Amino acid sequence: MDRTTDMCEDSDTTGEEARLIEQERALLFDRPHAGSRKPYARTKAPPRLPEDPRILRAIRMIEEDDERPLPLELLAEHAGLSRFHFQRLFLDVMGESPSVYIRRTRLDRAAIGLLIYPYPVLSIALTVGYASHEAFIRAFHRQFGLVPTQYRQFARRASIAVTAEEQRRAAQVQVRELPAQPLLGMRFYGNYAQVEDNWRRFACILREHGFPLERAQAVGRVIDNPEITPNELVRYDCAVVDPGFEPGHPLLASLSIPAGRYATLAHRAPYNQIFAAYRTLAVAWQLPPGQRFAHGALEIYRQPPWHASSGEQPLDIVLQIMD
Repeated sequence: MDRTTDMCEDSDTTGEEARLIEQERALLFDRPHAGSRKPYARTKAPPRLPEDPRILRAIRMIEEDDERPLPLELLAEHAGLSRFHFQRLFLDVMGESPSVYIRRTRLDRAAIGLLIYPYPVLSIALTVGYASHEAFIRAFHRQFGLVPTQYRQFARRASIAVTAEEQRRAAQVQVRELPAQPLLGMRFYGNYAQVEDNWRRFACILREHGFPLERAQAVGRVIDNPEITPNELVRYDCAVVDPGFEPGHPLLASLSIPAGRYATLAHRAPYNQIFAAYRTLAVAWQLPPGQRFAHGALEIYRQPPWHASSGEQPLDIVLQIMD
């Protein structure tokens, strides 16, 4: 999205209306502000709700083992397919090959690190599975059209700046310990404007399979930064705390909240204002020296998100702190 040409409000637009327009458009991120300067080579976008459990098993494995090499044979075996059929099916479903998916998602994660942290390039390369500085630079340049240090400069200029209000809200961030909790979740792809509808679809599937929704604790798993990853590739897991339910549905996966120390921020506003809260927590709030956030974020809902109708959506944004 070109913020200079696409935000052409009428001269009568008030400051409050302009702010709301920006919040609503931010959910779409038509073009990621800090994304690749090169077009993505894809045959098609992934489905909003992938329905092949074999591909979903492979995707979960890719995301769980995101710092080590993953041979195609290992992924194919995990999916229960031959190497040839797995590669062909993955490309048909996801619009890119398994190796491209692995490389793209890892480099998007590296881009988040370059944007947020001052760490050396090699340190960030190691966290996404690159042992060689040169190999990382070559791969990053192929994907983003910039070398890593050049990208860091560009991304910090291009990303949406933290506001004075977000700086003030940083004082509301709390650090607390969370216990490990099992989750039952479902993967969606697409922009944040679809999140509330994704929750309704997720709840329908749970209800159809007898899950006790009246006692459900909803947890969203956020994986990508939409300022970097294109809309159609953004990953979001709708999940509930698992009371030991036997899902009986091939698209439901066992996930978890790891035990640990978390920075948390309360969000008590419509979902279309969520990015301001993320900027407060991830950028305006200062991590202690030598610490970083684990990849991804959690949205712990205070009321069932499948009942929301674009009104207030009370939830806590939660980021795990790593030493």
